[in-house]
Amino acid sequence: LAFVMSSLVAGLEERIDLPRPVIVVGSYLLALVVFGFVVFYTGAAITQQVADLARNYPDTERDILRVLADWERGLQFGRLQIDLTELYAGAVTGLEQIGSDIVEQAQAIAGVTIATLGSLLLIIVISLYMLMDSARILPRLRAAVPRRYRDEADLFERSIVRAFGGFLRAQLILAVMQALLVAIVGTLFGIPYLFLWGTISALAMLIPFFGPPLALLPPVAGAVLFSGSAAIPVTIILFVVQTVIVNWLQPRLMRGALGLHPILVLVGLLLGAQVAGVWGALFGIPVIAVLWVFISYAVFRTVPNAALPETERLSDVDEHVMVSVAREQVGDETHPHIHVTRTRRPDGSEQVELKMTDRETDEGPRPSGAEG
Repeated sequence: LAFVMSSLVAGLEERIDLPRPVIVVGSYLLALVVFGFVVFYTGAAITQQVADLARNYPDTERDILRVLADWERGLQFGRLQIDLTELYAGAVTGLEQIGSDIVEQAQAIAGVTIATLGSLLLIIVISLYMLMDSARILPRLRAAVPRRYRDEADLFERSIVRAFGGFLRAQLILAVMQALLVAIVGTLFGIPYLFLWGTISALAMLIPFFGPPLALLPPVAGAVLFSGSAAIPVTIILFVVQTVIVNWLQPRLMRGALGLHPILVLVGLLLGAQVAGVWGALFGIPVIAVLWVFISYAVFRTVPNAALPETERLSDVDEHVMVSVAREQVGDETHPHIHVTRTRRPDGSEQVELKMTDRETDEGPRPSGAEG
């Protein structure tokens, strides 16, 4: 939460001349108001649509069985025949069993809900203090690190901020765009129960790697069941637009998260889900990103261009490209051709000397120690 809110706080600090605590508290109040409005409005709409769906279920079931029967006739391959009606009946039986289990566990669910709300309140308070006192907390943490590990500590801090912050912001943006896409397409083609399909689709989009294909299923199912003639154009439009989002927009959003190879993304997703369930699946990828930065730095002396200080990054390569670094390049906010020498005076104070080396290539001045 602190990572997500940090961008909003930083943007307001640049535009509003107020103390940081006031801006942080105001940002949280604004976010809570917007979030509360969205949750309550969406929740009320979904509740109403679920009630309408349950009330109209007999007519809806007849339409579903008719569609499945048409599909069965088209899916016959000689002696091989898929009984979609039987599969549907089994799915309905399973859902009814799940519903009865939920009703039986209503008291336990209420207790878990209260505990979750308490945890959410604690999370909000902790993240609030993290943002308000970050200017004091971070220097104290840096001071506790031995000087010989300062470079690694700086690299770790930047990697954490970019990996977690960039990843969470990218996932939220993708989920919002998916909800808007479903709302626009559903409105154009007259698909009912849009809040229900859009909410499920947006939540599915939050799942890394497997989310985009899963996010297509709810609106496509709604189009097939309730707007049969629009099923094909709806599917084509959703597939094409989502392909553009996933293959063009998502990589650009993820550049701030220290871009990973798809294999490492899948490894982070699977390991995170195995270790910590849903939360592990969500946060396993940025954890793998940070580990990958340190492995690359320790073994190959390379890091993603995005992991360097802003003044150090190579302007002619993408942020996710691995670049070789000199040790002094990682921790000092200087160009690699400016060598920093630190010494201690007899009175215990620190003396810093800068030595310039002017190296040029055929392409013009280029920092030594940094290569694409």
